[in-house]
Amino acid sequence: MRDRPKIPDERIAAGLDYAYGISTKALEFLPIGNDAAASTFRVRGERRAFFLKLRVGAPNRASLTVPHHLRLNGIDSVVAPLATISGGLFAELDQYSLILYPWIEGESKLGKTLSPRQWRAWGAIMRAIHRTCPGEELKAQLPQEEYGKRWLGGLERVERALARIHQPHAFANEFAALWRQKAARIEEARARYLALGSRLKAGDHEHVICHADIHPANIMVDAAGAIHIVDWDDVILAPKERDLMFFITDGHPDDAVSAFLDGYGDCQADKIGLAYYRYDWVLQEFCDYGERLLLSNELSERELQFAIDEFKRLFAPGDVIELAQQACAAIRS
Repeated sequence: MRDRPKIPDERIAAGLDYAYGISTKALEFLPIGNDAAASTFRVRGERRAFFLKLRVGAPNRASLTVPHHLRLNGIDSVVAPLATISGGLFAELDQYSLILYPWIEGESKLGKTLSPRQWRAWGAIMRAIHRTCPGEELKAQLPQEEYGKRWLGGLERVERALARIHQPHAFANEFAALWRQKAARIEEARARYLALGSRLKAGDHEHVICHADIHPANIMVDAAGAIHIVDWDDVILAPKERDLMFFITDGHPDDAVSAFLDGYGDCQADKIGLAYYRYDWVLQEFCDYGERLLLSNELSERELQFAIDEFKRLFAPGDVIELAQQACAAIRS
């Protein structure tokens, strides 16, 4: 979220002291991320810094337990939440959840270049994640791939809201006009999502732990060049193509893809799975921005403008819809 939440710094500091035993010396709001329900801060304690996620409501439990499990299994590149004094992985504060992480002194690789060595390292990390057994207790917490069902309810909510005669604000009216203008492409995306999901469901696919949002914005590279994987909010048990589509069909240069696959090892990626997950991503974006613009009463004009701009960008050359079409065309090649 790009707008600071309406909670005083002193209240956050008190919550951190009570739950984590941290004496906060400074609290810096970070206007980053694309999650309308979460805000982030840099916390400076007495001896070290922390990354704080302040989430409205309860967090997805698996988003905390899975990275914790992966760290326990020796995958040190995974950034996991720190435990509270009582041993929990988050703390409650009014209507929020406090989730605290170690601060990674480095930079996000969104829009930046990775070296071939880093691409190979990233591939090896993903292979290790996909090979880690979740165990029965953790598996019960994880969402499971539903093949063509996950975003249908969200699309229906957006379309019901669009059917209203009067939209609640100017941004919603602009979005409604854009939706009508792009109706054919939206319907094509839904049809392909359903068809590809049916084809994938009919196959026999191993389900593994998938980060499910593993693009460059969710890796940090420290001063030594080491990779750290953050933001496990969308973790799911699914075929490996759920993650691999971010590498194989995401518009990266051929040498980068080759280096990643060299690190990942033997990989027979299913083209139907790659295409399905590209359309899964498209429908997720339709639902996300549609619900922000039509069904949220708490977002500022700046957040609404951001949602409109991002929705428009989905249809731009080289963005997610074109990438999905290319992945679908590759099935026949």
